Amino acid sequence: MPIDTIDATLTADNLFAAGTIMLALGLVLAGSLHINNLNKVHKLMGVLQKKTVSKSLLYKEMTVAQGSNFTALALASWIMLFVAIAFLYMLVPTFLPVSYMEIAELASNSMGFAIFGLSIALLVAIIILFVDKLPEDIREFKLTELYSFYSISKAMKKMIGLTTILLSFSVIFSAYLGTIYPNRSAVVELISLLLIIVSAAILILPIYKEAWEARR
Repeated sequence: MPIDTIDATLTADNLFAAGTIMLALGLVLAGSLHINNLNKVHKLMGVLQKKTVSKSLLYKEMTVAQGSNFTALALASWIMLFVAIAFLYMLVPTFLPVSYMEIAELASNSMGFAIFGLSIALLVAIIILFVDKLPEDIREFKLTELYSFYSISKAMKKMIGLTTILLSFSVIFSAYLGTIYPNRSAVVELISLLLIIVSAAILILPIYKEAWEARR
């Protein structure tokens, strides 16, 4: 392999690693900020009312009805996010030691990609529904109610809805990587990752926006 090709591959791998770290840190920080946002409001309510405020009252005062259509679309976007991540990182054994390709029955099936994607989507949906059954005093952990604690504009809702399209393209690009394996395409890998990062950024933007405005 020519030196220039090796250098280009190493550079692409470094960019991919940096993007992966950015994605992981962004999601983890968003989760922490979300909990911190609610805790700050909870403490402020206690100070203003000069008494202990129950979490049930906090949730009642903070909850903003976003509409069932938007809630369903937002959940679909989050499920698609995890499906896209699974396709990029688990379809071929390039990044993780385990992959779809190691399951011979699935990899040789003409419907293998579809079965893999639907399985991931179903697993994520089951986890979301399980968490949704947790006690009401820990509603901040429920993805089904994530956006009910934030004021979201119509433009923001449209952007969140559009992430399903971006993530669908990411899945298509990752599926292409699966069809050319064991060959690689660093450009396609980066494009797929970029689409995931942009989509994740849109999905968690209301959390960061609230945290930023609270500091002003």
